[in-house]
Amino acid sequence: MSANTDYNHRSAVQKLGVRPDQRLEVVGDVGPGMRRDVKEVTGRGLVRSGELDGAIVLVESLEGAVAAFDRYRPRLRDTGYIWLITRKRGHEAYINQMSLVPAAKQRGLIDNKTCSIDDERSGIRFVIPRALRRRSADGGDGHRPAANRAA
Repeated sequence: MSANTDYNHRSAVQKLGVRPDQRLEVVGDVGPGMRRDVKEVTGRGLVRSGELDGAIVLVESLEGAVAAFDRYRPRLRDTGYIWLITRKRGHEAYINQMSLVPAAKQRGLIDNKTCSIDDERSGIRFVIPRALRRRSADGGDGHRPAANRAA
């Protein structure tokens, strides 16, 4: 794969890995049309409670990020994710995304991807490491019964 791969043709929801039927919560000014595009791809409305496949959350301070981790980590399915959306360098609410990593690690999350959302925002994704994911008695991943998983 080329080191100069251009992902500019991909939409923000494609970059975030949003898939059909996911249970997602979207909070804050995450970009123009993001909520609409998430609903279109998932084929459902956004959720406000219960178990989540993912959360997409604008944070404008380290305290806001900690609050987001504390709010969404307990609701996250093992294969889920939390995208923290931050303002880009030059904005008054800019946060260095690497400063978010220690708080995530304290909550059993690791960062594994970053992307540009638009000219003003970028995102960093946090997930539960495979080693920390619950395993059901039948060897499942805590998300779907083994019979329903793709081989």
